[in-house]
Amino acid sequence: MGASMRHAYLIIAHDRPEELQRLIRALDYPDNAIYMHVDAKSTMDVRPLAHLTEHSPVTLIDRKAIAWGGGSIVDAELRLFEAAYKDGGFRYYHLLSGVDYPVKSQQYIHDYFEHHNGENFIQIEPELDRFRMKFDQYHFLQEKFVGKKRNLWKYIDFASCYAQRLVGVRRFKGHEMKRAIQWVSITDEAVAELVRRKDEITKRYRWTYCCDEIFLVSELIGTPLEKTITGTTNLRYIEWEWVSAQDSSPRVLTTADIRHLEPPDILFARKFNLPQSVELYQTIDDAIASNAEGLLNHKEVAA
Repeated sequence: MGASMRHAYLIIAHDRPEELQRLIRALDYPDNAIYMHVDAKSTMDVRPLAHLTEHSPVTLIDRKAIAWGGGSIVDAELRLFEAAYKDGGFRYYHLLSGVDYPVKSQQYIHDYFEHHNGENFIQIEPELDRFRMKFDQYHFLQEKFVGKKRNLWKYIDFASCYAQRLVGVRRFKGHEMKRAIQWVSITDEAVAELVRRKDEITKRYRWTYCCDEIFLVSELIGTPLEKTITGTTNLRYIEWEWVSAQDSSPRVLTTADIRHLEPPDILFARKFNLPQSVELYQTIDDAIASNAEGLLNHKEVAA
């Protein structure tokens, strides 16, 4: 059923080499190709990564340093999309982190996208406080001095943004902007739109804050592709924990989370860390090996 539909898996990784290798092996399938960006700051040996698969070619794109919340993550995502798009022949592109994992078999995943062909799986989220300050004002310190740290530079950066707002700096004034989960599964048409305007988008979102969760959906809004955005699901299970009033982080998954991975519309999950997730990895692999689907609640499918 899915033989004619090819899929590109785009992975952004920083550390956790064992989890990354497990992910690459789990994606190895005749109609898949894997593209990867590993943070230049990582000490991971990337040389073995291209030799882990039997069916899927693995491409490592040029490594650049990524700062959490900075424009560099937008650049890395766009370069991954561009690398796969230029190779051509893909119907769907899936953006994953290095600590994601598929919870259904590749055959199930391919059949799922055959059935939902043309939909762009982007999960839109509610806006948070200071939402427009993420992009309307210039965050000159985020990339080099702040990152994920809550330090003095962070407060200086936001103080600068308040000052900019007082004098009328509105970089995206008049633009409809949305917040979405960064990790998506999108069509060739959506990627074509992003790649066509790659340089423009990269420039627009330089000096922004956490716009990896804003740029992609916002750049598709207002195009003919807007009506294809699901809005309610990105086909992933991620359990978020709030670390502050403004920031959240995905919780490490274990076998206690299995029931959340069984619904038929959950194809991937995040995040997996060893050793905490070792039994969950094994449970998923055993399920795929035994029923050719993966973790799946058949009662829910029947309903």
